[in-house]
Amino acid sequence: MICPKCGFEQPESPECIRCGVIVSRYKGPALGAEAFRPPASPPPSPPPPSLPLSSNETVRMTFTPPAPEEVSGGGGGGYHPSPAAAMATGGGTVYEGPPPGGGTVYGGPQPGAIRPPSFGVGREVKSGELLNQTFSIYFANFVPFVVLSAIALAPLFIIQGIFLSSVSSAAASNAGPSPLLIFSLVLLFLGAIFCPYIATGAITYGVFQQLRRQDASLGDCLSQGMSAFPRVLGLALLQGLMVGLATLACVVPGIVLAIRWAVSVPTAVTEKTGASDSMQRSTFLTDGYRGDVFGFLFVLGAINIGLSLLVRLATGGNPTLNQLVSGLATLFTTGLSATGTCVLYYQLRSAKESIDVDQIASVFS
Repeated sequence: MICPKCGFEQPESPECIRCGVIVSRYKGPALGAEAFRPPASPPPSPPPPSLPLSSNETVRMTFTPPAPEEVSGGGGGGYHPSPAAAMATGGGTVYEGPPPGGGTVYGGPQPGAIRPPSFGVGREVKSGELLNQTFSIYFANFVPFVVLSAIALAPLFIIQGIFLSSVSSAAASNAGPSPLLIFSLVLLFLGAIFCPYIATGAITYGVFQQLRRQDASLGDCLSQGMSAFPRVLGLALLQGLMVGLATLACVVPGIVLAIRWAVSVPTAVTEKTGASDSMQRSTFLTDGYRGDVFGFLFVLGAINIGLSLLVRLATGGNPTLNQLVSGLATLFTTGLSATGTCVLYYQLRSAKESIDVDQIASVFS
């Protein structure tokens, strides 16, 4: 039963237990269950009447994005805001995957940004670092490099023996210079110029193998050196004569040419260029670093001269002993200079062209 006055629901009874009214005698308005219903919401207000706009007026509209709803776990339901709505509301994430249709997103520098220089370009080539690397590589391959130097310098040693024998014969007979003596002197001069180039060509492969932290066998070095022998020989003829003549004419031009063409032999071996192209290539690589190249070559030359003086002092003027010890010292200094030339070539290319040792050594594979 529902009281007609207060609308209270209760068991059947003649009297309302809440308000005490006698149900059969109540004559007022019958509320019943309507007493507990919430009042109806007022009708929405009508939109304001539209006004005509003049040509100088602008309509501004404000868009309020919908609030993102929670996405139910494990399903595809829920509200997924678009990237623009997510950024406007401050919530959600923007899709950062690959663009539609495949492909990759460009990750390089933005247009107009300053691109940093490549690794190695413009860096310094220090004489101390060159010497340290040269000595470490040479002594790590001391035996094969000495053998290669001995093979390259064998013609020089033979010519030197012939020259000393001619000098002894001329001194014993009290005769003037013989044609054999003059001829052996010319050959000795040419051998002293050319043979170090041959040694550098034979040792180049071993130096690059050591730079790659790989073993350099004597057979492989000889094979690579013999394959490059024609190019190195042509380069030795051209460059050796030009440097030698410039040194005889005036010492300074010879030094300048020697610095410019300091890495022409490794260039001919690794890049397989001719004599003229190798010399031009060496001129390009040493450009901007000739002060460091001069310091490096000066130290190697000082070691050579100092070792020769030490040999003379140690042998006490004995010609036979002096020749033997000088030959051994020449093997050491020639191999060391050849190793230093190859290290210098690698450092110059690394500094100017950012090239790795594996890329340089790939020509031997």
